[in-house]
Amino acid sequence: MPLTLVLRSSEGTSGGAEPALTFDGERVVIGRGPNCDVRLPDPSVSHRHASVRANGSEYVLVDEKSSNGTFVGGARLTPHSPRPLKHGELFRVGRVWLEARIDQTPATRDLAFATRDLALALVSQAMRALGEEASAKVLVVEGRDVGAEMLLADEGRAYLIGRDGPSDLPLADVDVSRTHVQVVRRGGLVLVRDLGSKNGARLGDVRIPVERDAPWRTGTNLRIGNTTLALIEPAAIALAELEAADDEPIEPVDVPPAPLSAEPAPAPPQASAVPGAPVVPSSSRTRAPKGPRTDVFTAADFAVVLAALAVLGLSIAGLVWLLRG
Repeated sequence: MPLTLVLRSSEGTSGGAEPALTFDGERVVIGRGPNCDVRLPDPSVSHRHASVRANGSEYVLVDEKSSNGTFVGGARLTPHSPRPLKHGELFRVGRVWLEARIDQTPATRDLAFATRDLALALVSQAMRALGEEASAKVLVVEGRDVGAEMLLADEGRAYLIGRDGPSDLPLADVDVSRTHVQVVRRGGLVLVRDLGSKNGARLGDVRIPVERDAPWRTGTNLRIGNTTLALIEPAAIALAELEAADDEPIEPVDVPPAPLSAEPAPAPPQASAVPGAPVVPSSSRTRAPKGPRTDVFTAADFAVVLAALAVLGLSIAGLVWLLRG
């Protein structure tokens, strides 16, 4: 059965969806490293902090010998000792609270992209909280307009580059068409498209097909006419610095409180109640609460994750610590 991991704010839910990723595999690795399945850009989280593993019809949580530990409730897990993980249960890695949901939520599409996009969004949020510009920008690094730049502030907007006055980045290069290319930012991905220009456009040594989006990544320059443009992504640079940093020790007073209660999530259906439905292990069912609870959450579809980042108080202090350093 799929496993959903939800990033929880210690401030509570406020009725909005919180960032979540859903997996349908044997193991999910949680940490700060770029190869983790859930990338948490907080220096209190180890590069490979913990993992959730399938154990028959259930899941177990394992601490991977992290610096600051993995906690369920107030109990720190012994490294490499599996601990059963129940539906709706909260656990903490470093300063970050997560919640597990074991149900029939469809697995997140393109997980490698989704987890990177989430990490970039969290870093961008922290940078903006510091008053720093986090949006990607296009910078002219060669040609008559060296130093000119265009900020990709609005996600989904098509920014135009060309010789025409209405272009968002007008160029004086006579070999550039009036509307040469368009650039669009979608989450952590930047796409460039040749709009049928006379002289074409190249990303590195590869010519971009006309009227088709091509991913533009930092480190690969865009060439149009006699002008060379670079993509600058401050959030990606900050994320790389966070992922390369040493673990930051945390004191008990720095640990954020457990998230506030949310509306109880319905238990996965039982085979006796819904004919043909899979049998759910008893350890994965949500029981009706007898009082205030802190271990139930609302599942989120990743498609709405970025719209809900405003409600996420994910360890801003840890990110501030490193970004100011």
